[in-house]
Amino acid sequence: FFFSTAQALLAPTVFPYRLCLLMPRASKSPARSRSPASDKPLAMRRTPRKAAPPARLGDGDNWGSSPASKWAPPPEPTPTKPAERGKALFDAEDSTAKNKKKAKAGGVLQWYRSRREAKPWVYGLLEGAAFAAAGELVATCIIKQQSADPMRLLFFAGWGAVVAFCVAPWLKLLSSLTLSRPYRLLDQMGKAVLNQLTMTPLLTLVFVAAWEVMLKKTPVPELATRGVGPISEPFTDRYKRTAVFWLTADFVNLLLVPNNYRFLVALAMGAIWAVLSSLMTA
Repeated sequence: FFFSTAQALLAPTVFPYRLCLLMPRASKSPARSRSPASDKPLAMRRTPRKAAPPARLGDGDNWGSSPASKWAPPPEPTPTKPAERGKALFDAEDSTAKNKKKAKAGGVLQWYRSRREAKPWVYGLLEGAAFAAAGELVATCIIKQQSADPMRLLFFAGWGAVVAFCVAPWLKLLSSLTLSRPYRLLDQMGKAVLNQLTMTPLLTLVFVAAWEVMLKKTPVPELATRGVGPISEPFTDRYKRTAVFWLTADFVNLLLVPNNYRFLVALAMGAIWAVLSSLMTA
């Protein structure tokens, strides 16, 4: 009886105590004791969000601001007739052939320019001889309608080489001189006149003497004993024509042509003068 009464009185107190002993205890680890709500994200947005909506196309950007009455449809494209298959193929082949010819010509000119820069004196003499011989051929075969004389052709070729040998340094010296600094027109005219008073009579005298010896077969001792009589008359006549031609040619060459191309222009003028010389010389 006493035991049952004590158990009934103590049961409400002892049972919760035993139940607490059976439940797991709370962990003392700092990682487990932290509540999930206290965790913070690794990255947070710091810039405020825009409250205004995005701008529409055409609002305040000066796009489509003209009135509707001025609107017009785009112009219609002009119809083009398609090329025929054969013609288009022919045109393509023709353009390809032209491009190949241009590239080949450019390569040849580039090669010749590099060789000429390496040996300017050799190629200068060859150019002078070629221009003078071409002038003789044009005058004899085309204008006079005669067969070419080998001796005359050889004489003009040698004469062209002599002229190129003398004119190249002289033309370079003339280009470096300044006779009238403020007036470029008078400066070039003075150089042309100076050339006719110095180099032109010297070359004319050599030409007439060489013509008498090489083509007219006049012996040099006989020419020396006879003096300047046999060559004075042809020299005077030839010098007048030479001075008129080369005064104009030198003035144009010095005034309009750059320094790098003056020698080639002088040779081209020499070819024209060779034609005239061949026509004037019997």
